[in-house]
Amino acid sequence: MKEMSSSIVPVALMAPYPEMASLARTMIKEFDRPILIEVGDLQQGLRKARELLGQGIEVIISRGGTAKLLKDHLNIPVVEIKVTAYDILRALQKVKKKDQKIGIVGFENVVLGAEKLGDLLDLNLTVFPIQKEEEVPALLETANRQGIEIIIGDRIVFSQATSLGQRAILIESGRESLLQSFHGAYEILSVVRSEALKAKQHLDTVTQLKAVLNAVDDQLIILDSNDRIQSCNPAAMQMFHKKETELIGSPLPLYPTGPLKELKKRRIPHRNYLGYVQGKHVLLDYVPIEADGERTGTLIVGRSITKLQQAERKIRHELYLKGHVTKYSFSDILTGNQNFRAMINRAKRFSNSESTVLIIGETGTGKEMFAQSIHREKFGSESPFVAINCATLPEPLLESELFGYAPGAFTGARKEGKKGLFELAHGGTLLLDEISELPLNLQSRLLRVIEEREVQPIGDDRVIPIAVRIIVTTNKDLLREVRENRFRGDLFYRLNVLQLNVPPLRERGKDPYLLFRHFILRINPKCPERVLFHQEIERLLCQYFWPGNVRELKNLVERLANLTENFTRPLKDVPKWLVEELQSSKAIDSHPMDFKEKVLDLKTIEQEWIRTLYESYPFNKSELAKRLGMSRTTLWKRLKSHPQHQK
Repeated sequence: MKEMSSSIVPVALMAPYPEMASLARTMIKEFDRPILIEVGDLQQGLRKARELLGQGIEVIISRGGTAKLLKDHLNIPVVEIKVTAYDILRALQKVKKKDQKIGIVGFENVVLGAEKLGDLLDLNLTVFPIQKEEEVPALLETANRQGIEIIIGDRIVFSQATSLGQRAILIESGRESLLQSFHGAYEILSVVRSEALKAKQHLDTVTQLKAVLNAVDDQLIILDSNDRIQSCNPAAMQMFHKKETELIGSPLPLYPTGPLKELKKRRIPHRNYLGYVQGKHVLLDYVPIEADGERTGTLIVGRSITKLQQAERKIRHELYLKGHVTKYSFSDILTGNQNFRAMINRAKRFSNSESTVLIIGETGTGKEMFAQSIHREKFGSESPFVAINCATLPEPLLESELFGYAPGAFTGARKEGKKGLFELAHGGTLLLDEISELPLNLQSRLLRVIEEREVQPIGDDRVIPIAVRIIVTTNKDLLREVRENRFRGDLFYRLNVLQLNVPPLRERGKDPYLLFRHFILRINPKCPERVLFHQEIERLLCQYFWPGNVRELKNLVERLANLTENFTRPLKDVPKWLVEELQSSKAIDSHPMDFKEKVLDLKTIEQEWIRTLYESYPFNKSELAKRLGMSRTTLWKRLKSHPQHQK
């Protein structure tokens, strides 16, 4: 068991047996410096020590064979707890009959000098030194054949002798040995850090520092511990309108000093402070410079707001030209379900193909995550990934978004024209979400683009060749849509080359509980897991129908986070709230017709769309009526019957 966070403790004790750890814990209270305590013997100790290296441990203390093993395999100092004659004498005192045959078995660093004790105390004592852990059973067998009645040794010897039925006594280290090793470890730590600092100072020469400072466009100022300028780069000198010789050793001019005062109190970086220097806005970072835990100075970085805005515009422009950047890969799709994992592997195989992928699944199952993952697996993060939801735009706007248009193609068009999504996705992937909602007129154009691999913008006589991987998603049965003449059969069969069926959450075994844990721990990694994750909650989650699938589960966790202040309190009510939330969702789902009647008033939706288009886009009534496929009179009636118009 760890005594304290290893992130603030540079020294660790790897105790080969629990009794040593217990003794060390009592001594730590009297020792004025922290030491992390772990229990692990030989290979177990080596494994734990390697884990500690990743947590910042700089020196390790251990004993006997474990210490020898750590020295052989680790590249940090290992302080050995010496087994003294007093430790062996304490073990010999436990021998009741002095005429018994006694065998001391152990590594050389443990049993060194033990033979002399036998002569001094007039004991029948034999020493069996070992080099490797694997030699212990054979030496114990040898000792048994020689009539040895009691075995004395370290932890590994004691354990194996006891398991073989031999009487054994453990050599335990006393307080003196442990205390000496504690002091020795911190003395070595001081030397290690001192040498590391010298090496760092040797590498960070003045010439290198100057080269870096001069190459950076940002304003860089280094202050000493008294907040006087120690060094600065040309960008800072230009801001101050002074030479370096005028600035070195002087107090910091012009820059706000409030963050410096805050830095002295809290000793943490103060970033993104908006300052006003020489009539210009500057974004400032104040970063403490520390050595051996002491603040030795401050680094100030000043960035021009104007340059930041220019960089942001450039980034946004380039990202727009190359499409959107994917956020997900296959590693982000979590599951413990074997069938779902097999489906993920199938999707990975699809990634290597150039063919169109049709992803089918209920709303909220993660269809776009699969689309992005397939793209990322195929193209990496460099090629464009462009996505559009076919249900969010009316046909005229959707057509111009997909195929683009020439300059002046229609009233309200940009004078420079516009690139379509097919053209923007060139060299990457185009995702057509909710493909079942694509109007029939555009379905024929889409089929032609897929067949010919070329696109013609609206109002343009050019034909642009494209190389685009197309992925489409739907939550409907497209074959039924084909039978009912709402979807073109030829387009369906052209899209249905590689089909991926994403199962609903309710068919993924214990995944609802797995994802519930994941979403909560992402919000609060330190939440008390025993209160939140147990069989009752797992049963509730895995028995629920989840009509909204993963999206519904994620929203549920977000609501619970608001009720519990990000899962800090009051957590005892979570099971009750969970039941209430799930029952509420079931109530909505159990009356689908009533629910649909309340939210799916198709006539109202149609009127709302027409009103939005009329008010938001630069179409006159004749142009809008033409694009909507209705007469100007019908359009006038729709606008007149809109509730807002009647007020």
